[in-house]
Amino acid sequence: VPSSLKSSTGSYPLVGIFMTKQPTREEGTPITSTEDLHQIGCLGQVVYIHGVQQLGVQLLVAGAGRILITGTVRTDPFLTVSIQKCKDKPFDPTDKMIKAWVLQIISTMKSVVKLEHSFKEQLQTALTQVDVNNPSLLADITASMTTADRDSLQNVLNTLDVQDRLSQALRLLTIELDQAELQKSIHKQMEDSVSKMQRKHFLTEQLKIIKKELGLEKDDKEELIQALTAKLAELNAPPAAEKVITEQLKKMSMLEPSSPEFNITRTYLDWLVSIPWGVSTDENFDVKKAAKVLDKDHYGMKDVKDRILEFIAVGKLKKSVQGRIICFVGPPGVGKTSIGQSVASSLNRKFYRFSVGGMTDVAEIKGHRRTYVGAMPGKAVQALKSVGCNNPVIMLDEIDKVGKGYQGDPASAMLEMLDPAQNAEFLDHYLDVPIDLSHVLFICTANSLDTIPGPLKDRMEVIQVSGYTAEDKLHIAKTHLWPAARAEAGIKGSQVSISQDALRQLISKYCREPGVRNLQKQVAKLLRKAAYLIATGEKDKLSIGMSNLTTYSGPPVFPTDRIYERTPPGVVMGLAWSSMGGTSLYIEAAVVAESEGGKGSMRSTGQMGDVMKESSEISLSVAKRVLRDLAGKEGGGGGGFPG
Repeated sequence: VPSSLKSSTGSYPLVGIFMTKQPTREEGTPITSTEDLHQIGCLGQVVYIHGVQQLGVQLLVAGAGRILITGTVRTDPFLTVSIQKCKDKPFDPTDKMIKAWVLQIISTMKSVVKLEHSFKEQLQTALTQVDVNNPSLLADITASMTTADRDSLQNVLNTLDVQDRLSQALRLLTIELDQAELQKSIHKQMEDSVSKMQRKHFLTEQLKIIKKELGLEKDDKEELIQALTAKLAELNAPPAAEKVITEQLKKMSMLEPSSPEFNITRTYLDWLVSIPWGVSTDENFDVKKAAKVLDKDHYGMKDVKDRILEFIAVGKLKKSVQGRIICFVGPPGVGKTSIGQSVASSLNRKFYRFSVGGMTDVAEIKGHRRTYVGAMPGKAVQALKSVGCNNPVIMLDEIDKVGKGYQGDPASAMLEMLDPAQNAEFLDHYLDVPIDLSHVLFICTANSLDTIPGPLKDRMEVIQVSGYTAEDKLHIAKTHLWPAARAEAGIKGSQVSISQDALRQLISKYCREPGVRNLQKQVAKLLRKAAYLIATGEKDKLSIGMSNLTTYSGPPVFPTDRIYERTPPGVVMGLAWSSMGGTSLYIEAAVVAESEGGKGSMRSTGQMGDVMKESSEISLSVAKRVLRDLAGKEGGGGGGFPG
């Protein structure tokens, strides 16, 4: 302990203790004025010093009396003040009123000691050592053993009239008695309501009861039912749905919150009240606006845009596009999904997309039964909840790739959802309440119609989305793909450039698919290599042209289509086509040694399908017939070709 804390006699000094006026004052902030302190404080004798710490020392101080600040001596290096002792106002200890206050305080202390209190032991000690002939000390001790706030305790310290001090101390002690009695009441309520298995939740339940007593919190179940009832009042639900919701609310009010059935019912009600019954967005059938949106988002594809605009124009005249199921069919990467988003934007409708490719569970469409753990509604109901209206555009992506498993056939389950004559009362297994899906515009996408079941295909209006031409790809690459990929690579426009001839070469020699996905990958590949050269400092600027295109993209994937400058005899050109695109190919016939017996034969090679094999057989038969006819003319009509 530093010697500066001790007096010349070796004992610890007296200290003055004053409370700051600001309760939120930051610890360690020096006090420079007496205006920051209450004027009356406590004179204390330092009994023990715990030890020196970084921020100071811990002192054990015994109160020795009240003191009053009379002036400021100095402020540097710390605030030093002059004080004088405060004396109580003269009083008569034998006065009847003072004795009555003293006896009442002692009686209240005994009542508090009988209950649970944070200062119970100290109060018991004070009762055994209390001096009824010293009411001033009794008031100070009593006030110090309460949990009153700092202002109330300072008021007791400021009071020099003993009778008033006794009155204030009794008031604070009475508040402690009321709190102890309330705590006892809460404890008794809890003991009556909880069982042995629920005792571990004792503190949490006690806190809830305290908040309820103060009016800060309601019962969870009651509050939940009130919230659901308020939501029901705001809904424009049909009578069937409103009846089910009302019955479920009545059922939930009779269930205990701890029962499993309560949570199942709650989840079911949450789904029922979250569906946008009768809530629609205002539709926009402006054909010119729709044309602008389609032209902004997609280049080319005039036939597809015309079909979509015709569809919107019919909706404008009918004031509704109800009862339409559109299916975009085309190769990958041609923009089928983005066209659906543009249709939703032009109609001013919300858009929701989910993929059904590989789906094998009927419950994904129709929902689970509520008897299953973790049951949920189908995708149609989830879409309505997500968008918050009953007339969104819902896109079913990759509908030609729907699977079939032991859980059922999702394609068959879609028949009800995609049938305009039935989906006005679509029944989800989870909700078990009819839902009107007739206002929903369903848009499906597929790469091929061959794998779509006939009944499902019959319900859809098919729009063929063909691939892009080379000129379309060039425009898309210049205006969309190149700027987007350059920004993704973190390259400025002045650092990298590509010539139009290089883009044409990239399209014709590297990317021949109908869509632009592969072209996007090739453009990104070029810019990644450019970013590497710029980042390593090898180049500051880069210009990609015909001469150095292969340096960054590698050798062409399709070097040439022409094997022969002029096809020799026995070779013809053919065309191959599929839903993914097409290509040209050579078909060659070669003469081999004559077989034994003089009979001609033909052998086909390559992965030829049945139609191609049949065509080659027909070609052989025609060739034989032509040769037979020629042989007959030359020989005067006799013999014929031996075949």
